[in-house]
Amino acid sequence: MSDQSDELSIYIHWPFCKTKCPYCDFNSHENFAIQHDSWKKAYLNEIELNKDLIIGKKIKSIFFGGGTPSLMMSDTINSILKKICNFANFSNNTEITLEANPNSIDREHFKDFKSAGINRVSIGIQSLNNNNLKFLGRSHSSHDALKAIEFAREIFDNYSFDLMYCLPNQMVNEWESELNKAIKYIDHHISCYQLTIEKGTQFFNASRSKEFQMPSEEISIKMYEATYNILKSYGINQYEISNYSKPGYECKHNLSYWKLDDYIGIGPGAHGRYALDKKIYYTINYYDPKKWFEHTAKFQSPIQSRKEITQKQQTIDSLTMGLRLNQGMHESNIPNLTSMCDLIEGEFLIKSKDDYVQSTLKGRLVLNTIIEKLLH
Repeated sequence: MSDQSDELSIYIHWPFCKTKCPYCDFNSHENFAIQHDSWKKAYLNEIELNKDLIIGKKIKSIFFGGGTPSLMMSDTINSILKKICNFANFSNNTEITLEANPNSIDREHFKDFKSAGINRVSIGIQSLNNNNLKFLGRSHSSHDALKAIEFAREIFDNYSFDLMYCLPNQMVNEWESELNKAIKYIDHHISCYQLTIEKGTQFFNASRSKEFQMPSEEISIKMYEATYNILKSYGINQYEISNYSKPGYECKHNLSYWKLDDYIGIGPGAHGRYALDKKIYYTINYYDPKKWFEHTAKFQSPIQSRKEITQKQQTIDSLTMGLRLNQGMHESNIPNLTSMCDLIEGEFLIKSKDDYVQSTLKGRLVLNTIIEKLLH
């Protein structure tokens, strides 16, 4: 990451959902009494508070995440984008993504979001199996999911959707069948995530109580390899551990995270990471939506924590993010490389002809262990 780059990405967090999914550890809250005009003003205030970081920048990407951003008013989205445009420069290549759930959108909603300035949608499908959707606490059906994709395909030139696998009692052939069913709907991009049990979620308590049992490591590996091979056979290439796309449709916003480019966070619990005055800072907003709102409504900074990132942490971040990408990292940026010959050109890491060190398919499954070795 270059110091004080002229490019910037912006993440905007909408913390509200209709219902909280049992696996979700994101900053999301069930709320049905949202004062949309007041919340719009709060977002505009925080953008104003960050104008010194935004002014004059080329906006690479904006990502409305959540929560369920498709519950936002299109006028709020349009006002936010216009506010940013007052300070920064947009181009035809600026990617503006909105996360959407099938139970909160239809054709007209998507048309409104496009008119507001959205040019890419990411749909939280999670499964095309109704039993799996029920287990995951999703309130939409497989039919609803496919209709949402059809609407997105009709209205947007670029869209993506998520699927989740490695569920309790799920067999490898069941996942392969579901993924093959999804293939004809993947025009550009898909994210495929293994279900993980996170602390603080309903699933964490259920798992500890032995209400269900997660698949074995062997099955997890087979599902991961099947995902890679099936999508690759259709020209949908992995570019990051859980993300696959056709050439030219990689998610620019997420690449900003993985390449450690500058980004700022707007909204409750949003994170930022940017270079300023030859230093790199990491910020976190107040997590509690009420506390965030109280600060921004009064035109006070909602940043809970702002820390300078140490050189050691920068190295850790570079490895953690860079080796997630199929492109990998240039060998000049990897510490202790000469003493790690057993990892290079082996099962876990390889060096490309362009002197990039890349994790193999097997290496991506044990990435944390590899990074620990590289740092010692």
